[in-house]
Parts: sequence; C-alpha cells; structure tokens
Amino acid sequence: METGTQARFKRMRGQETNRDIRTADSYRKEVDYMRSIRSSRGFTLVEMMVIVSIIGLVLAIGTPPLIGFLRHHESKDAAHVVMGVLREARARAIHEKNNYIVFFNTANGTITMLDDDGGGGGNPENPGFSAVNRGNGRADGDERVFGPIELPSGQVFGMIAGSTSGDGEYVTKPVTFSGNPPRVVFYPNGSTNEEGLVFVMPDIEFRRQDRGTDQMLIVRRSTGSVILEKPNYD
Repeated sequence: METGTQARFKRMRGQETNRDIRTADSYRKEVDYMRSIRSSRGFTLVEMMVIVSIIGLVLAIGTPPLIGFLRHHESKDAAHVVMGVLREARARAIHEKNNYIVFFNTANGTITMLDDDGGGGGNPENPGFSAVNRGNGRADGDERVFGPIELPSGQVFGMIAGSTSGDGEYVTKPVTFSGNPPRVVFYPNGSTNEEGLVFVMPDIEFRRQDRGTDQMLIVRRSTGSVILEKPNYD
C-alpha cells in the first residue's frame, strides 16, 4: 500500500509528462508555422533576376520571327481585300450585263468600284439613265460608286524593287493597269480590258524594301480571274 508521499510523487510525474506533451505539440506547431512562412515568402532578388533574364532571352529570340509572321498574314489579308473587290466587280458585270470598273488610288491606299451602267440601274426607261454615259469609263450622274474601300491599317500598294511578273518581266509600279488613277474594266462576259498586277505589303517593309511580306495579285485579261501569288525577284 502506497503512502501519501508516493501518491503525491506520482501526481507530480503525471503533471510533468502532460506538460512535456504540450511542450512537444507547441514546438511542432511552431516548426510547421515557420515552414509555411518560408514556403510562401516569394522570390528572392537573385531568383527574380534569373527569371527576367530568361524571359528577355526568349523574347529576343522569338520576337523577330513572330513579327514577320504577323506582318505576312496582315499583308495577305490586304491582298484578300483587293481580291474580293475585283471578284465582286467581275461577278456584278456578268450578272448585270454592264461594265464595272475598279479604280486604284495608290497614294492613299483605297479602291473604288464604279457601276458604269449609264445610271438609272442601267434601265433605259429610267429617267436617270443616259446611253451616252453607259460604258464611258467614268462616274456620271446616277451611276453607282462603291467606296472608297481602304486597305487594312498599315498596308500599302507597294512592291520590292526588282520584282518580276510571272513572265519574268520587270515591274516598275505596284499597280500595272493603265490610267490615272490606274483602273481595270470588267466586261459582261467576265473578261477585262487588260491584264495586270497589283502588289500590296506592309508600309514599314515597303520603306525598308524587306522581302517576304509582299503579295502579288494577277488579273487575267481573257477570263477576268484573280490569282494570288508570291512575287518573283531578279
């Protein structure tokens, strides 16, 4: 049978054990808290400098090709705008059985389409119609004019010096159709008054005369078909 002193001693040992357990738990919680602080402290200055250097290197390597890729597609979009107007003029000439003319303003990068039907919708019974004005090659009276239609921003009628046609002939101007301003006439049978070329490209590349982003449209005289091709150089 244990004495009172022994009982008090056991109680004291039990209290010390419980205190040790609480102390160990508190220590573990403190360690976990410190680890969480370290894990969420962010980047050091050295780490940030390394990351910035890597980003700069990637941009330096990848930016020029990316810019060239974007400009190429922008100039191709501009070529499709011109192609769309030309094909629309041809389709209307065939459907409405009268001439359609596309004018090119190379100075400000615009296109205008004229319904050269004499006015009054080409109907001789309409008071706005004039047989004299029909097919005379200029806008008169009641004749419809579509446009001006602008090239996409940053695009111009321009070409690289030394460009050649599909036949190997040197080209000296971005729109080779005759007239001032240059123009092409689409007839009711779908043909045109002449064969010609139209060059478009980004303005910045035109000023630098950098090859690769310029686009060339070919308009066939006999059929009026419009073809997009890459330019040739000497």
